[in-house]
Amino acid sequence: MKENIKYLKSAIKKSEESFLKGFFPVGAIIVKNGKIISSEISTVYPDYKHAELKAIDKAFSKLKNSLESCVLYSSLEPCLMCLTVAYWAGIRKIIFACDKQSVSLEYFESNKRNQEIIKTFQEEINFIQIKSLRDSSLEVIRKWEKINN
Repeated sequence: MKENIKYLKSAIKKSEESFLKGFFPVGAIIVKNGKIISSEISTVYPDYKHAELKAIDKAFSKLKNSLESCVLYSSLEPCLMCLTVAYWAGIRKIIFACDKQSVSLEYFESNKRNQEIIKTFQEEINFIQIKSLRDSSLEVIRKWEKINN
């Protein structure tokens, strides 16, 4: 549990970096066997990619194969696209700080709970929110909203 908190705090720091660069405030980290494989922030149009998607792409470039036994840490609950890409990449454990019910649902493709969607996948994904870090992540999102809304 201590390791999960350490990596998730790093993802939240990446979300702050994303915010400071004027991008949507999400940070994502991929870890394998206790080692950070990739660490990313969001970008903006026309090269717009979510932090999770960028982290997955970078991890693939480094590992050159499936991301089985990797863990995805995200400051915000992944959207449906990032959740699905993580699944197809072989990631079966996703840990996040802020749940989508705590923010505007306009940030997501669907208002359906990811837990319901995961139940329809062929293989199980361990989908964990660390609620003690929710407010830290939400604080960065609120700062971004204040400037951008």
